[in-house]
Amino acid sequence: MAYIYELEVRMWEAAKHRDPEAFLEVVSPDAVMVCGGQCCTGAEYARIIPEFDCASFILEQFEIVNQDVDSVQVHYVVHTQVSDPANQELAGTFRVTTTWRNIEGNWKAVFNMDHRIGRP
Repeated sequence: MAYIYELEVRMWEAAKHRDPEAFLEVVSPDAVMVCGGQCCTGAEYARIIPEFDCASFILEQFEIVNQDVDSVQVHYVVHTQVSDPANQELAGTFRVTTTWRNIEGNWKAVFNMDHRIGRP
């Protein structure tokens, strides 16, 4: 299941590089994204990726919590830093869960949710 970890990293790299096309290569347009207390689709989230501020990220405690042939659910902790001090609400440590589905031979994130651990 190392490829699921790699897909998760690709999702974060797309956000870091503010690349909505790369983001939608691994996130389903109709995915449910619950981030920062807001809920939107993967396509809606991709539209805000160009303004997203993630200078760096580190994934830790990566674990697969459920899997079958066509779906995998993961949980991990991510530490993020921002480049602009005005975006400090995006910096910090978060617990994240993502559900990945094999859709017609391509693995896509269909659900993603984060929850801040502590305060920035």
